[in-house]
Amino acid sequence: MSIGAGGDARPRRLFLAVFPLPDVQANVHRVTAPLRAAEGGLGVSWVRESNLHFTLRFLGDCEATVAEAATAAMQEAASGHTPFEVRLGALGAFPDAMRARVLWAGLEVGEARLGSLAESLAESLERRGFPRESRPFAPHLTLGRVREPEDWSGALQRQPPLGISFDVTQLLLVDSTLLPGGSRYGVAARAKLAG
Repeated sequence: MSIGAGGDARPRRLFLAVFPLPDVQANVHRVTAPLRAAEGGLGVSWVRESNLHFTLRFLGDCEATVAEAATAAMQEAASGHTPFEVRLGALGAFPDAMRARVLWAGLEVGEARLGSLAESLAESLERRGFPRESRPFAPHLTLGRVREPEDWSGALQRQPPLGISFDVTQLLLVDSTLLPGGSRYGVAARAKLAG
């Protein structure tokens, strides 16, 4: 279904992403349970299991025509890549573990392929009038957002690399609705990788 179908012209908060399958999300959630139980864990807004994903591009509030252009860019980018495997590795934090604001899982396999896919997407978006982002793409699976900057270096070091693999087979355009209990995501469009 396309954004704005049925005459709905409300702006939507959109982003482009890769989502692991639900069983992979459940495995990540299970393996990272000690991190959520760590001292300081109550001061973190943890990402819901079903919301775990890699953001390739955040678009923000978009009208229907913008969403249609983003969908076309996503489809063009996906057509130039075949499915590939990624494996989640060590955990980290932005801006760093001593002053953590975002806790994340990085990649130990597939980082270059995911980066190439993100670059293709950036090029396709740019051809359709979307400005380039100023920061380089840094693939990460966000686990939680720390409400006040805090030292998470010890807890992150105690968590072994996740070692969880999954195949990247499609891109999703996601509609995000902010609710008191966290964000609710809906798939606005999808584009399968070639092959």
